[in-house]
Amino acid sequence: MDTKTLEYIKGIKPAPHADGMNLVREGIAIGNSFEAGRSRFVIESGGKYSCHMDYKKECIKEGKIVWDLLIGLASLEEECAAITELHRRATEIGYELPIFQCIASPLVGLPKEYREKAPSTTSYMMDGLEDYKKHWAAAPAEIIFGDHHLVTPNAIETTINALKIGSPRVGEFSQFIWDYTGFDDEVKRYSDMVTALGIMASKRNEMFTVETYLDDGFPGYFMDCVSFIGYALIEHYICSTLCNARYSISFAGLLSENDTRLAIPLALHRLLSTEEQPVMSYINGSTNMQWDHDINANFGFSSQEMLFEILAEKKFHMGLGINPVSITEKIAVPTMDELWDIFVAGKRVEEKADEWMPFMDFSKLEEMAEVLAEQGTIFFNNALEGLKEAGIDIEDPLELLLTLKHFDPIKFEQAFHPSTCNQETGELHPFYPTVLGRQTVKLKETVIEDLRAAGHTEDELAGKTIIIGSADAHTYGIIFAEGVLSAMGANVINGGVDMEAVDLLDLADEEGCSYIGVSCHNGQALDFGKQMLELSEKRGKTYGIWMGGKLNAILPGHSEPTEIGEMLMELGIEASNDIGKTLNLIRDGSL
Repeated sequence: MDTKTLEYIKGIKPAPHADGMNLVREGIAIGNSFEAGRSRFVIESGGKYSCHMDYKKECIKEGKIVWDLLIGLASLEEECAAITELHRRATEIGYELPIFQCIASPLVGLPKEYREKAPSTTSYMMDGLEDYKKHWAAAPAEIIFGDHHLVTPNAIETTINALKIGSPRVGEFSQFIWDYTGFDDEVKRYSDMVTALGIMASKRNEMFTVETYLDDGFPGYFMDCVSFIGYALIEHYICSTLCNARYSISFAGLLSENDTRLAIPLALHRLLSTEEQPVMSYINGSTNMQWDHDINANFGFSSQEMLFEILAEKKFHMGLGINPVSITEKIAVPTMDELWDIFVAGKRVEEKADEWMPFMDFSKLEEMAEVLAEQGTIFFNNALEGLKEAGIDIEDPLELLLTLKHFDPIKFEQAFHPSTCNQETGELHPFYPTVLGRQTVKLKETVIEDLRAAGHTEDELAGKTIIIGSADAHTYGIIFAEGVLSAMGANVINGGVDMEAVDLLDLADEEGCSYIGVSCHNGQALDFGKQMLELSEKRGKTYGIWMGGKLNAILPGHSEPTEIGEMLMELGIEASNDIGKTLNLIRDGSL
């Protein structure tokens, strides 16, 4: 490994900590102290299924598609009522809808004493096991808890609660890089995550699995699909090889090209699936190509996507479920009716899918999967060897997680990608580029070109220092903003993702600048903006704050997200979502 990368990894090696394998054993002991529940879906199957995996393997054998719906409404009552109603509708017309993935508020991932000071979000809150049981009672279905469970500061409690009501998958592993407002004890948090992995390992024989959603973690930053494979192998190594817990994979919200969307799961299936357990759980509908106008046109994009997914599953029997996304996903949290509409559209596509099979040629997909598997394995081996060379204990899950938490994902890909690791050139050459990475670069270049055509110059913001950061785990917005503002001459300091309001202000103070840009996508923009203004007032300072991204929130008395750009503007925060306007305000000193 090159000296620079080696020194970088040595610099993020964690301080001495507890033995991670002892924590796994403690988790197994905790898991053995209670019984996992069974879903109503399993119980009411009349003995046909002993667990969710039995149903999944039946679908693989019979060529049926497993359908998931992901739902996260504003209140617990609305969430449970929607599960009941969606299941009733499906049963009434003879469709199987056996799985609901419930997305509660990120606040669930915080111990109760930390929740009051954290920004509110667009999804609902749960306070304890009784709230989990309300989901269980809502319908004879599999209720799955992924987001904000296994990897959070509250991981032990949430993992136990999810298992007690029979959640067959608990996740999301990839989200361990997300921060939780106000909780700063990383050793405690990741020790509890490893303990939670031990709890999951204790339920291995009952076929409970640790779930990951790749796009929410490191792969969301990657430029090459090969890196998706290599990274998934690292998670699998920590979860299954070290902790002996089962591991399952979902992905694809950030991928919209059908070839890579299906070649990735085929490669992972061939690398990691066994007869006992298929590794793939579901493929998520993509959103980065959705329109935010003429919304119904998005049915066309989603339908062709689902058709190819159905055909690939019928061909390769991966156990790849489908989680269709609402046609409104790009602009707002979907309602129950919007989720129903996309589900029934997908089921109608499935009805005619077999007629397409004689005309399909999957040879290109198989060739791509072979390359992805081969090069992804090289990536994985590069990573383990490089980490070990830098002095990281690769047989300790806690040491690996603490190291990865501080490893910049972009540098991670650069360090271990087959085209750059131990190569003279530092330029990464993707085998199969990710779509969102390519789109971000293209959008940035287009906007820069348009700005220059409108008379803006490359030194227009010369002498201006601007802090930018993301209030959540999304990175492409800040990559875009950094590129545009830098091209106009600004000195841009990128604080990264999961920034808290106080951290952005601290960074601005350290750099002696007053301009701060914030990217938001998870419904926290209004609370986040208010926090920044309150903290600014306490400091007796005025900052030029601008926000962009998906600027919405659940307002009092509302159950669906409301656009809050104008409200932010009234507070004195620039929220036009137009980087050209923002540039003018910074240039003129009027922000």
